[in-house]
Amino acid sequence: MKTLYKSTILVEAAKLYYEHQLSQLEISKKLGVSRPTVSRLLQQARDTGIVRIDITDPSEVGTQLESAMIKKFGLKKVVVVPNDTDDNKIIKKRLGKAAVLLVDQLISEGTILGISWGTTMQQVARQISSRRVKDMVVVQLNGGISRAEFDTHASEIAKTIGDSYKAIPYLMPLPAVVDNAALKKAILSDKNISRTLELGRKADIAMFTIGSFGYGSILVKADYFEPDEVTELLKSGAVGDICSRIIKADGTICSKDLNGRTIGIELEELKKKQYSIAVAGGKEKLAAIQAGLKGKWFNSLITDEWIATELLRD
Repeated sequence: MKTLYKSTILVEAAKLYYEHQLSQLEISKKLGVSRPTVSRLLQQARDTGIVRIDITDPSEVGTQLESAMIKKFGLKKVVVVPNDTDDNKIIKKRLGKAAVLLVDQLISEGTILGISWGTTMQQVARQISSRRVKDMVVVQLNGGISRAEFDTHASEIAKTIGDSYKAIPYLMPLPAVVDNAALKKAILSDKNISRTLELGRKADIAMFTIGSFGYGSILVKADYFEPDEVTELLKSGAVGDICSRIIKADGTICSKDLNGRTIGIELEELKKKQYSIAVAGGKEKLAAIQAGLKGKWFNSLITDEWIATELLRD
């Protein structure tokens, strides 16, 4: 008779094997069971749906979409991940993994990598494998301290990525938006902050997400805007943000006043990068990604199949 194991040990065995990449022999010692039992645990985890394995053939839809996107939008690099689910957490995890694989190919000794924050970037940070890159620097591109209890994880993301590459992390422990331009000028006069911003300008590679803008967006949850300010921005045509810079559907800056109070890299600086990589997917991001493409704020894009198909249909 086939033994049925409890879900707790199935999950533990699966995590050790698939996430921590331990061998079946190592898992058997850790769990105090035989190696054949570990094999049965992993098989049952697959049979019961605890583990789901996606196999993507790069010769099929992904590559075709990527080539078409590069041709249509004049991009340097495009990576398209599967979108066979409405679960944004799964999509973001796939985007994060794809971003890690691309950045690992691009970085080398002395690279300055600029990064933003957000839930997609958090997935990037979580999936980087530890390796040492000599004289590498990781710099935060925009402020991210929340004014509310909502945690943006901005500094944590930059530090995690820096630690993973054994690189020096330069953080920006500041809000994304301040109350007035005079306050911003005073903040930026600090030599440590100005040095971090200068490193962001010098970054060879910039990697950032694109946010959709609305009452539920991450900048609003971080308490940077009152509801009436959100309403005014939406009336002005706001559809998304890149490095906390709010943009309209045509890719232009939505509010000059707001832009003058935003702390971080200017969008024009992103155009100068050797690789300016946007990492964004999920149906709610379509308008924001379209706007970013119209503004030509990035030369590389990591997105999902649904978004790529819609962009090519446009």
